[in-house]
Amino acid sequence: MKQLIKLSTILLLWSSLVFAENYSQEKTAILVKPESPEFTVQLKSNATTGYEWFLRSYDNHVITPVSHHYQRPTSQLVGAPGFEVWTFRVKAEGFTVPQVTYIRFVYARPWEAQSQAGQQVEFKVTTVSK
Repeated sequence: MKQLIKLSTILLLWSSLVFAENYSQEKTAILVKPESPEFTVQLKSNATTGYEWFLRSYDNHVITPVSHHYQRPTSQLVGAPGFEVWTFRVKAEGFTVPQVTYIRFVYARPWEAQSQAGQQVEFKVTTVSK
């Protein structure tokens, strides 16, 4: 039993180091540690409406966008929402001293004016120094 608990603990710690931490519109405070510099933001999105999430602003001295893709809905219902998944990495310089920076997204149709944009969401990214 003790070996099972040890193995479970090791697997849990390993998975937290290997896999990026996930954040969403409901979880906007991001804490990033040097051991796990990548994190993922999942934003609800419905491709059938023409709206998509755009990266509005971020500090490129601290954060680098790594990837972006659309995750289809698991439901077969017409118009069911999926997610846009954004992965970021904090640069090594971001861990020199603790820092706070922000990532802003806007949900908009690419052909419409900025004044017609839909939702906006802001993530507060806090880094912990080495």
